Amino acid sequence: MSQNDGPAKSTEASDIHLHRVADYVELSHLAADIVTRVIQENPSDAVTLPTGETPRGMYEELTRRIERGDLDFSSIHFFCLDEYLGKGIDDRSSLTSWLDAAFLTPAGLHGDNIHFIPSTAPNPKAAAADYDKAIADRGGLKLAVVGLGFNGHIAFNEPGSAIDSRTRVVNLTDESRDQNAAYYDGAETIPRQAITIGLGTILESELIVLIVSGASKAAILKTTLKGPITEDVPGSFLRTVGDRLIVIADRDAASSLS
Repeated sequence: MSQNDGPAKSTEASDIHLHRVADYVELSHLAADIVTRVIQENPSDAVTLPTGETPRGMYEELTRRIERGDLDFSSIHFFCLDEYLGKGIDDRSSLTSWLDAAFLTPAGLHGDNIHFIPSTAPNPKAAAADYDKAIADRGGLKLAVVGLGFNGHIAFNEPGSAIDSRTRVVNLTDESRDQNAAYYDGAETIPRQAITIGLGTILESELIVLIVSGASKAAILKTTLKGPITEDVPGSFLRTVGDRLIVIADRDAASSLS
C-alpha cells in the first residue's frame, strides 16, 4: 500500500467498516488482531497507538503475543499520539509514562524507533513541526489507532480543529482536562495545553481504527458516525476516509446506533 495524498472526500457511512462486538474483551482482541496483521505485513513502517483506559486491554493482548514470540514490534516506528505540554516520560502523570508502564516496558520496547512527543522541547511549536515531518519521512502512518473523547476529540484535536491540522500545540478544553483528572491528585494542576498529532496527519494514515467502549460513549459515537461532519465534532472527520476507517465498538458504546 502507498501513502495517501490527503483525506479522501467520501462521507458515506456505508463505506465504514463497523464492528459491533459483545464486550470490552472482544474489542481488545479484535483491535490487537488488526494491529498484529498490520505489523506483520509492514514490520518497519510507522504506527501510532493511543493512551487511556480503552486501549489497555489491547496493549495487554499485544504484550502477550510479543512475549510468546508471535509478534515482533522491534522494527516498527512507534509515534506517540499526544502528550501534555511540559510533561515527559519521567513524570508519573504524563501520557508517555502511562504508555511506558502499560505497554512499552512490559513488551520490552525501547530504542530509537520509539518516537516520543517533543513535549518538553525549548521550542515546542518548531519541535511539533519536526515531529510531523519525521512521520512524513517514514512514508506517513501505516496505522493509526485512536479513541474518542466525550466532546468528540481525536487524540487532543479538540472541537474547532481543522481537517488538515498537523502536529501542534493545542489548548485543552475543560471537558478533556476533566476526563483525565483521575491521573492527577489534588496537589497537581491538570495541564491546559498539549501537543497532538494533527487530524490531517491521522486522516492520511493507510488504515485508521477507532475503538470505543462503554455506555458513556454511546451518544458521542452516534454523533460522530451519524451527525454532521464538522469541526465541532473532530471525530466526524474520520468518515471522510471511507473504507480506510474501521470502527470497533462494544455493545454498550454502540447501543445508540441503529
